[in-house]
Amino acid sequence: MGMEVDAFQAAGAMTLLAVLFTFYAGFRAGTLRGTKNISAPATVGDPEFERAFRIHMNTIESLVLFLPLLWVAALTVNGLIALSVGFVWLLGRIMYMTGYMADPAKRGPGALLTMASIAGLFFMSLWGVFTYI
Repeated sequence: MGMEVDAFQAAGAMTLLAVLFTFYAGFRAGTLRGTKNISAPATVGDPEFERAFRIHMNTIESLVLFLPLLWVAALTVNGLIALSVGFVWLLGRIMYMTGYMADPAKRGPGALLTMASIAGLFFMSLWGVFTYI
């Protein structure tokens, strides 16, 4: 008897994790804005803040693709597989954040993992949607 993962629960859990990570990235950028004395609406002035700001913005840009594809893949193919690919996306975002904060040239592996997970969800979604047409 295996554990069955409900597609709504899987996609919902991953959505909450993605939102939590995005909130953390924004909180981090906001904290650096304050400690580096960068008044809004400025987005430049300190390299560490600029990197944190770009991490947050890039994560938001990625969410626009990730979340709908996650839900379509979960609901039309398999919730557990979509959840697993979602964890790859989250790992990619964490790698992107740590790499970019250390040195912008080190953001590549995280960005690649993020894009690969989005591509995986895209193809899962395509298959799931067109299987039923």
